[in-house]
Amino acid sequence: MRFLICIAGFIGFYFFTGNSLYTYGQSQFAYRPAFTYPPDFGPEYLEELKTILSDKQLPDSLNWKMLWDLSYYTHTRDLHSALKFADRGLKSADRAKDLRWQGKFQLIKGAILVRMNEPDLAEELLSTVQNKVDSSDLWLLYTNMGYVYERKGDLLQALDWAKKTLDLGIQTTDIKAQAMAYSDISYLFWKQGKYETGLAYGLHSLELFRKRGIDDLDYDFTHYVVGNNYLALSQFDQAESQFQKSIEMGERFGFYNNLSDAYIALVTLNIEREDFHAAKSAGEKALQYAVLLKNDFMQMRSLLGLGEACMALENFREAENYLQRSIDVAGKDFADYFFLSKVYKNLSEVYEESGAMEKALAFFKTYHLLNQKVFNTETEQKTAELKAALELSQKENIIKQQAMDLAQQKKTATYWLVGSVLLFVFLLLLFRGYRVIKKKNLLLEIQNKEKSFLVRETHHRIKNNLQVVSSLLSLQSAHVKDPLIREIMRESQNRVQSMGLIHQKLYQGKNLAYIEMKDYFTRLGDDILCSFGAEKKVDLVCEMESLELEIVTAIPIGLIVNELITNSLKYAFKKTQAGKIEVYLLRKNQRLELHYRDNGTGFAEKTQDLPPGFGTQLIQLLNSQLNGKMENPIHEGAYFLFSFPATKQTVYA
Repeated sequence: MRFLICIAGFIGFYFFTGNSLYTYGQSQFAYRPAFTYPPDFGPEYLEELKTILSDKQLPDSLNWKMLWDLSYYTHTRDLHSALKFADRGLKSADRAKDLRWQGKFQLIKGAILVRMNEPDLAEELLSTVQNKVDSSDLWLLYTNMGYVYERKGDLLQALDWAKKTLDLGIQTTDIKAQAMAYSDISYLFWKQGKYETGLAYGLHSLELFRKRGIDDLDYDFTHYVVGNNYLALSQFDQAESQFQKSIEMGERFGFYNNLSDAYIALVTLNIEREDFHAAKSAGEKALQYAVLLKNDFMQMRSLLGLGEACMALENFREAENYLQRSIDVAGKDFADYFFLSKVYKNLSEVYEESGAMEKALAFFKTYHLLNQKVFNTETEQKTAELKAALELSQKENIIKQQAMDLAQQKKTATYWLVGSVLLFVFLLLLFRGYRVIKKKNLLLEIQNKEKSFLVRETHHRIKNNLQVVSSLLSLQSAHVKDPLIREIMRESQNRVQSMGLIHQKLYQGKNLAYIEMKDYFTRLGDDILCSFGAEKKVDLVCEMESLELEIVTAIPIGLIVNELITNSLKYAFKKTQAGKIEVYLLRKNQRLELHYRDNGTGFAEKTQDLPPGFGTQLIQLLNSQLNGKMENPIHEGAYFLFSFPATKQTVYA
């Protein structure tokens, strides 16, 4: 027997580890709660616990610990059996009027009810727990409350509870709580389509779990979460590696819930790799484990995966059957709109393929309504606020750890200092002088890094704010029917994006004061061409040396180029099959020269004047702001030459 160490007279082990020592028959067992140390057991542990629990002479404290283990472990294999164990422990704790254990069993029962798709009952039960459990168990309460809201489809509330778990874990230096929080945050960002952010949090969670050194259900699940983010980012090899790790751990301990999750993910991975039969096989395994678990939620998702696999195999009748069964299993109160919307979207496509257009339209409308509940502007805004709060918590954690490290360093330095005083006064004075210089240098270095960070963060926030403005313009233009107004809003969006690109390059680059203009022109031009859908029709050429400008000069020049490219795309290429735009900036005789030309239709009556409008006024205003001169050399198409005074800050890279 591996987990319940059967050693007669194992008293020393008991005293030194704080475990419960119990005599059963002719043997003694040193009991240790499951997954609180590197486990060396498997699913047979459940049968061992059931055998010992048959002894009615067990003290309550040991009885409750073992019932807790059975409830926790079994809820990954058989939800109904797990609920019976939790109720058994709760009744026993109620009879003994032990509030602490009442709370602990309510915690695990709440977790079981969530997985049985009873989030309302779970929330009602968990709301009574906070004043019962120890402070060391509060993070588990917060985690389960997050699961309640995630199952209800309220991802913002779920993310807020995950943040509470993280804050508490940081405050109490509980590695498991922090790892759980980062894992849940990763999963929630994945659901919201923020895969890179989700991946970063997931990898940090795995790092903490490795540091903790204990394989358990949540470590296993985090491999699945990280794999999902890799899969969404089309990093298929990394995704498969994470899924296989999850399956390996799940098979070792019999975590049916995680095994079903991992095989569902493999359905999507194999579809992406066009191995459709392997995808269907993975879906069948996922359903097998979900049925063993008696978990409707996992069965619903497994049926969804099988439906997707059959669609990939173009077996639409079988796909319809699986997808309809998925809806039936979900039931009318199912609130996880993220997965439910996928079912309706796939059914819409199935009916479209079979020619049932009315059904296809009806199911697509339902999908659209469900999807809007998951992804909308308000959700994006609140998610961004919570993300910022999470990042702040991370920074506070780093600061706290640095403070602890610094305190330890000072303590060590004090010991050395005392020893030095006793041995060599001269060396002490020398050492103290060295320390003073080192601290001053360190302080200067820290201050310099802080200033650089603040500048970088400022540019980052400005870019984010400009992106919000651009997104709002994009959202608003989608509801505008007037083509002229829509065009104006698109141009305004491009202007905002051109300024946002400046700040993006500043915080992403090594130099926080200057912008490299060649790359900027290329990026700006590509964005504008993309917005007009002219990537294949018009070529943008930027043949110039690398040239860096300060932000006060770069922004006006960027806006001028933005307006010129926009004018070319609007007016120059109406009759031209393929267009070409050339833009470059150079330094000549203490001045900056901006050259812009296209091979378009040119201007009426052989003039080189810009078309009248707001864009023209903006170019003239920006040119005046830079004390520039604008010339119109004769050219086959349009040609504009701007000359500006070169500031002292202009630098060639």
